[in-house]
Amino acid sequence: MSHGRRALLTLVFTVAALPAHAQLAQQAFQVVITRAGHDCQGIERTRALGTSTNKVALVAVACTKGGSHVVAIHRDNSLSYMSSCEAFETGTGLACFEDRSSR
Repeated sequence: MSHGRRALLTLVFTVAALPAHAQLAQQAFQVVITRAGHDCQGIERTRALGTSTNKVALVAVACTKGGSHVVAIHRDNSLSYMSSCEAFETGTGLACFEDRSSR
């Protein structure tokens, strides 16, 4: 595993483990989702999905009042909206959240 990939995954797992950092990350996810035109008044939960072929860390984000999305964390730690979880699951066959449907 490359250093950059390891750093991104470490960031995702560290953010999930530290409450203050988790809150900041959740706010950032919320902003990215809202700017993409989707309603997201708060974050219910997140799940690291892994790293894409272009070395971008992917995170599933479930909004509190419905809607699940995939957000990309780039090597420079910037975020971008990737897709809805429904589109991600249809395109990849991978579930955003394993314990229940995100649709």
